[in-house]
Amino acid sequence: MTEKTTDGKKRARSRKKPALKKVGGRPAWKPSVDERTTIERMKFCGESDATIARSLGVDVDTMRKHCPEELASGYANRRREVINLLFEAAKAKNTSAIKRLDDMGRASGAAAAVNARGAKAAPEAKEPAPEKLGKKEQRKQAAQAVVGKFAPPEPPKLVVNNDAG
Repeated sequence: MTEKTTDGKKRARSRKKPALKKVGGRPAWKPSVDERTTIERMKFCGESDATIARSLGVDVDTMRKHCPEELASGYANRRREVINLLFEAAKAKNTSAIKRLDDMGRASGAAAAVNARGAKAAPEAKEPAPEKLGKKEQRKQAAQAVVGKFAPPEPPKLVVNNDAG
């Protein structure tokens, strides 16, 4: 194919080659349900992101990219599961589970009482602190407050009263 240019000459038209698909390389990591569960369990036990990623054989950033929900709420999900198991054991008259739940209830009640004490003091309306003055404003105020020998003189009295209209 040829194409005419602005000066009337013919030149060959270039054809663009279609972009090639990338072939090769490592496929993207797709975590399985078991790996997601492992992330939640390890997070619940207090393991760092680096340790969890190392145990799964992936990079920390890859794990953070593909499993943000498990990392963010893994502790809360597993904690809920443990508490549910405790309640089931307590219903089955397991005395150690009953004692553990009682301890947890007392601790959370004490924490709520401490938080409530702090919350009662907060609603009291306090006067806003006066606005801090800059250096120039402080010096002007100090100059106006000078009395005695070094006080600024009174301005002259005008003979004509311009205020009366």
